[in-house]
Amino acid sequence: MVTIPLAVGQSLHAEQLGTTLHVIKKIGEGTQGEVYLVDSPAGYQTVKWYKPEQATPDQRIAISYLVRTGPPYGAAGKRFIWPLDLVTAVEIKQFGYLMARIDTQRFAELGEVWAHLKPVPGLTALCEISYQLANSYRALHLSGHCYRDISAGNLMFDSKTGDVLICDNDNVGINRQSRCQVWGTMEYMAPELIRGESDPSTETDLHALAVLLFYVWIWHHPFHGRMEYQYHCWDIPAKKQVYGISPVFVFDPDNPANRLPGDPDYTVARKRWDLCPPKLKAMFVRAFTEGLMNPGRRVTEGEWQNLFLSLKDRLVPCPHCRAENFADTASPHITCWHCHSGISQPPFLLIHRPGGNSCLALSPGTTLRSRHIAPGAGMDDGSQVIGRVVPHPSIPGAAGIRNLSDSTWQAVFPDGTTVDVPPGRAIPLNPKTSITIDDISCTIMTPSREQP
Repeated sequence: MVTIPLAVGQSLHAEQLGTTLHVIKKIGEGTQGEVYLVDSPAGYQTVKWYKPEQATPDQRIAISYLVRTGPPYGAAGKRFIWPLDLVTAVEIKQFGYLMARIDTQRFAELGEVWAHLKPVPGLTALCEISYQLANSYRALHLSGHCYRDISAGNLMFDSKTGDVLICDNDNVGINRQSRCQVWGTMEYMAPELIRGESDPSTETDLHALAVLLFYVWIWHHPFHGRMEYQYHCWDIPAKKQVYGISPVFVFDPDNPANRLPGDPDYTVARKRWDLCPPKLKAMFVRAFTEGLMNPGRRVTEGEWQNLFLSLKDRLVPCPHCRAENFADTASPHITCWHCHSGISQPPFLLIHRPGGNSCLALSPGTTLRSRHIAPGAGMDDGSQVIGRVVPHPSIPGAAGIRNLSDSTWQAVFPDGTTVDVPPGRAIPLNPKTSITIDDISCTIMTPSREQP
């Protein structure tokens, strides 16, 4: 079937809103359709206009359902560029859907970063991108839906802040119930999908999410090693073999069959893997070994988001080159990965939570947020700042943590002295000082080989 593009100035109709849209220009094209910038009563927005073969009755029903239900609740849901309305045109059988316009100056695609067209995210931004991805897909899955096409092509992010947008949400459906025209992008599809043994589900989404996170961190596919390197024709049968029939993780500690080749093209992947902290490596190993053929052993979105929050909390800047490094609570010193200088690590806050202890490196300017004390509680996303590390007003090099919350903290110093710390006051970062914040006990510690 021949696709007839929409004309500049053509009128479209948003069915539920009852408003008229005017086509300004075509701004993109994909497998399913074309994307147009439109003028609407709400300002500039965009429309995805389906190709004839994609504009099926089932797809119309799917879009109407998504418009009616809306995205997941809260901050996690706001990251989805969700269908706002079904869009039609007079005397045309094709249709599309209305969505928000993306600021492409601010938000980048992963390919733009690889091509050096957009800035490379630092470690703080990488942790935030990864957390937000896991957090949003967790919210989607908890709402009873699966995404079915998680890939780098549907991810955009701010390289500075780590803020994420998830695009092309028109294939979202009810887990294991909704019919779908798209089963995913092959390099992200779970092995059981490729082998035709399963339909798309939240479990297959978990595999795709792990592949996407690996791409974000390593800039490489987890199965692109010797097996892929030896294929002279990278066609569908070859991809099915590498991704679905006999996939082997390139960093599998027990199976060397698919190690990275010695070719210089694989140098970046090898170096980025070496920079990953041990807990992140262990999570990827689990995702692509135990979880590869056993969907029940896949890393969950909650596990990913908790990992990336904890990694972000352990980042410290190198005083010599300002490169970010992951702190090691088991050693007072680390070596900067960038300039190889020694770094004396700052103290950290050991937070004793019912679900397990967590650590926050107390570098200058570090913020203590509500999620550190009460993860998952309240109506916000846990980002409210309740404390900040500030310099001592008269002692060079000394610092404290200032109470920026609405409640009074209690501090017990090493000599047993107890004081109240009202909002606005600061506590010196003296080792072994205990602080109680909203009934949660915290302890200021220095990195030591005695710490876990």
